[in-house]
Amino acid sequence: MHVRHARAITAAAVLALSFATAASAAVLWDQSNLNATLDGTIDLSSTSCSQISGNTKVHIASDVHFDNPVVISAVRIYETPGNVQAATQAYLWIAPKTGPLPTASNTDVEAAAILVPIVVSPVVGGVVTVSAQGLTRSLPAGDYWVSLTPRHSLGLFPYTWHIYSAGPVVGNSSAAIVACTANSNWVYPLDPNRPDYSIKIEGDVPVPTLHSSWSRVKSIYR
Repeated sequence: MHVRHARAITAAAVLALSFATAASAAVLWDQSNLNATLDGTIDLSSTSCSQISGNTKVHIASDVHFDNPVVISAVRIYETPGNVQAATQAYLWIAPKTGPLPTASNTDVEAAAILVPIVVSPVVGGVVTVSAQGLTRSLPAGDYWVSLTPRHSLGLFPYTWHIYSAGPVVGNSSAAIVACTANSNWVYPLDPNRPDYSIKIEGDVPVPTLHSSWSRVKSIYR
C-alpha cells in the first residue's frame, strides 16, 4: 500500500476517535413556552409545614423522554418573582417513568442527598429562571420524571409559583405531591386542565466509541 494512502487512513481513524470522545451540547428537552397569563402553581419546599404561616412542601414533576443516552448539565424551571429569588438550593429528583403518575414517596423527593445549588435569574417580563447548573447526570435513553423544587418559604401573597407551559401536553401531564406528611399520593395540579409545567433540560449526547477503525489501521502495518 502507498504511504500516502496509509497516512490518509490513519488520519481518518484519528478523526473517528476524536468524535468518539466528543459530545454535542444540546437542548435535550424544552417546554419553556409559557402560557400567556403566566399562571401556575406553587412549587417549593419550606423549612417546615405550618397552617399558621401557610408554609408547605409541594413538588411538581414533569415527564420527559430521551431517544438516546444523555448527560444532563442543567435543569431549568420558570417562575414568577417572589421568595424564590432568595433561594440557593433545590431538590432535583430524577426517576424512571413507569406510569401516568409517579409512585415515589415524599421522602424520595425530599432527600438531603438530592439537594443541588441553584441560580435565580433577574426578572425578565415578569418571569425568573430557576437553574440547577454544572450537573453531570448520565441517563440511558428512556422516559423519566424530573422535578426541581426550590427551598424557600411561601411568604405573602402574591406567592412565587411555577408557570405552566402553553402546551401542548407531551406524554402525561405534570404531577404534584404535597410532602408535609408521609405519603405517595401524586395528583394532577389544576385538574381538570392538567397542563405540563415549564421546564428545559440541557446537556450532551455522547457519541458511541468506535473501536474497529483503529484496529483496521493497525492491521495495515502488520
